[in-house]
Amino acid sequence: MNKQSRQVYTKSPRTLTFPGLWRISTPGPLCRGEGDGVKPERRDFLFAPQLCADAPSASRQILALMENVGNKSCLELWTEENETLVAELKNISTNAENWTDTLSQRCVSFNKLLEKIKGLPPTVPSIPLELTVLYNAIVLNISLSDVIHDANSLLYQGFTRGLEAYGKHFDECDIMTLWEIIFQSITDPIFIQTVDQLIYLQCLLWLARNQLEKVDAVLCVLRERSSSTSGLNIEYDNMWHYIKIGNLLKDRSGSHLVLALSLGSLGHLIYTCATFLRGFRKVEEGNYLEAIDVLQQAARGLCSKRILAEIYTLIGYSSVQMGKPQTGLLYFRWALQLDIRCLPALYHAAMIYRQLEMVEAELEALNHLTVALESWDQYKDANHVEPQILIKPEQLVRIPATCHLLANVNQVYVKHSLARRYLQIGRTEEAAEHYLDLLASFFEESQQEVFLVTDYTVPRIPEIYLEAAVALLQCQRYNDVITICEEITCKMSSLLSEKLTFEIRVNEWLPKDCFKKTEINMVCQSSFSDFFSESQAHSAIKKETLNYILWMASAFLYQGQAFALLRNNKESITNFSRCVNLLLKVQIVDLPDSGEPDNQIDILKENIMEIKYLQKLKSLAFVGKGIQLTERGQDREALQNFQLSLQACSDALTNVVSHAL
Repeated sequence: MNKQSRQVYTKSPRTLTFPGLWRISTPGPLCRGEGDGVKPERRDFLFAPQLCADAPSASRQILALMENVGNKSCLELWTEENETLVAELKNISTNAENWTDTLSQRCVSFNKLLEKIKGLPPTVPSIPLELTVLYNAIVLNISLSDVIHDANSLLYQGFTRGLEAYGKHFDECDIMTLWEIIFQSITDPIFIQTVDQLIYLQCLLWLARNQLEKVDAVLCVLRERSSSTSGLNIEYDNMWHYIKIGNLLKDRSGSHLVLALSLGSLGHLIYTCATFLRGFRKVEEGNYLEAIDVLQQAARGLCSKRILAEIYTLIGYSSVQMGKPQTGLLYFRWALQLDIRCLPALYHAAMIYRQLEMVEAELEALNHLTVALESWDQYKDANHVEPQILIKPEQLVRIPATCHLLANVNQVYVKHSLARRYLQIGRTEEAAEHYLDLLASFFEESQQEVFLVTDYTVPRIPEIYLEAAVALLQCQRYNDVITICEEITCKMSSLLSEKLTFEIRVNEWLPKDCFKKTEINMVCQSSFSDFFSESQAHSAIKKETLNYILWMASAFLYQGQAFALLRNNKESITNFSRCVNLLLKVQIVDLPDSGEPDNQIDILKENIMEIKYLQKLKSLAFVGKGIQLTERGQDREALQNFQLSLQACSDALTNVVSHAL
């Protein structure tokens, strides 16, 4: 030390306040220049790393300070503070209304205590306490939030400070490698125990990210360690069982440090979440028999009502896929009894009733589902939190949003399914009311902007409008049909250009090998996603434009039928003519000298669904117009329209006429 530094120890004893940390009695001022009235700054602490020319000497000085603060050492004071905070945490009433607020306060207290301990370089006596307080702080952070942003960095810092305390050197590496370095180079059982506690917390964070493979890697290391140290030979298949009963997480160090979440509870939590995810993956893979076995193991773990309901839903779904619908219904019922908010179970039950042709039961389930979705806020408010569990499994188990098995049920989809089901069974009045209710919800929720947005769980919104028109037409609400169809035609007219023709080139819509296959229908239909051979973007725009034409033409067709049933021949003929004129814009053309078979246009008409719809719509419009002309006594014109109908769709004249009527 230089002369100025040595003079530090010659001054009288005084008390120093570490800014934002704690007060410590010292043999004299620890900051140069303080005796001259200069305000001490954090960078001037004698024991800061950059001022310690002799690191071992600095560590001894730090230990001396930690062991001589009043009648108790800093280490003892910090240990008591940790014990006090944990005791207060465990004494909170499980039914306390301010449970979250109390947890937040304790979390802040743990973080402040951690800052105090980290204010000095790590030492062998202090590092187990530091890692224990870090463990408790992270547990409360996870308990209070579904997403922990800085937990990984905190855990990594804890491991690195542990290695620094023992004077170990290491290169930058991942947390698993760091953990193995600690185990291989340090034998202190108390320190190893506190490090293991943190790696178990890291397992929870991995589970929250669906990284089950990393958790398996940790368990493999634990198995090897248990086999080498205690002689306990654990097979891989039994590792999860040992985690559940606590054998791999048992505190064998004799540590007196107090944890906010016991290792036994932590083991149950890891077991439940990991087993649930394993079972879920088995379901996704289609391995339903193994999935049921794994999920039943998860159900015997530390499950909240919500997680148990989801487990029963997955077991029920797997049972159905194995050809056991009644067993599936039983599990769906159990899921709903546990958690009325488990709407996927109710939806799957409705689908089973449909499969079993139990129409009334299916409609009842869909009605209950609709009511539940409409009052979803009340259902959420009815959720009784289980505060006695610091970390609940549902905070860690992350089911992908794309998964249809446990994803939130789409309200539009449920309402549409209910309305369509009523229409299919001929209960047109109820179908019409449900369709109108569904259409009203689009405007209430400001969904006009998504009038044309594709959602693969439900039909396109114009198609829902057209289905509503069919239901209204069948229950003789003709004026409502005209209004609904007017909504579609107005919207579509603003999207369609004024071009006289819309060309569909065969080579853009049919795969090249479609003409070489014997099973043409199968090849063409299965290859629809590959039709856009040269310019996918251009072809997609063409396909969407064709959809606009079909929707608008269908609206004109239904308006023509509605006016016909209202005995308004003039308006009926006008709308049928509009339908035909719009459809005639679509021209299917073949490139000259393309080298393809001459019948490729016929193949296109037979295999592309949109083209088939176009032909049938054109036939229906000609028939409808012909019938109206017949009623007006214009038999010659009527006969021409009937002939044109045959040309448009020659294979179903009888069926066409029946639809038109």
